[in-house]
Amino acid sequence: MIKTKIQKFIRLINIALYKKNLPDQIVVYFHETEQVEISTIQDIILFFKNMDYEFVSVSKISKNFGTGKKMFSFTFDDGFKNWENLIPLFNMYGVTATFYLNSVFLTDEGNEIFMRNIGLDNESKIINQNIISDLVVHNHEIGAHTHSHYKLSNLEFNDFKREVDNNLTLLKEFSPEIESFAIPFGMSRYLKKDQIKYLTDNFQTICFGEAGMLFSQKDRSIQRYPWQIGLTFYQNLINLSTDTNFFNRLTKRSGLG
Repeated sequence: MIKTKIQKFIRLINIALYKKNLPDQIVVYFHETEQVEISTIQDIILFFKNMDYEFVSVSKISKNFGTGKKMFSFTFDDGFKNWENLIPLFNMYGVTATFYLNSVFLTDEGNEIFMRNIGLDNESKIINQNIISDLVVHNHEIGAHTHSHYKLSNLEFNDFKREVDNNLTLLKEFSPEIESFAIPFGMSRYLKKDQIKYLTDNFQTICFGEAGMLFSQKDRSIQRYPWQIGLTFYQNLINLSTDTNFFNRLTKRSGLG
């Protein structure tokens, strides 16, 4: 209770100090896409289409930071069966998205560790190969997200490398060009320096997930806003518009809670 109150207070202070207009380039991410997420995503599409944003992949938006072009990237992490419900919605509105996939569920290794790592209690919710293929057929981008979704800062380098390399090998069976990587759990503090170098050597872009950082984009280091279903649409727009870069870097925590 006290922690929640403190987070709300910090958010309000950061909004008061650092709120701006919406950034020209916006990247957001989701995980599962049940009906409430599908409805929210449709609302997002309609709102930003009305503001003349183009819906593009991460690889495309990364080449346009600082250009003034209005672009919006939807991204999705882990690997859920209900992503298939996005395909007709995105077809309807001409949206291209990026899907960051783990890969242990594409093997016979078992899904217990993966499910524990992402807090999933129902194995039937995991995506299958047919849906991944459908995403590729409909011109969506496939990105890497490690093999089993460990917190990478807890891994020794060889274990980290194995997580990345196995993931790449399996995903390239669906899409030969895997240019983007999203770190599990999103926060930059969950990566070590030698891990960052390895990722930079093997991917065009590395994606993080820290709220309040959309005004600090770089061509190869991309921040994504975690759209929060528990907030109103307007509250999410306020968060998109607030630059908490100073607070985040000072505390290693999000200034938006």
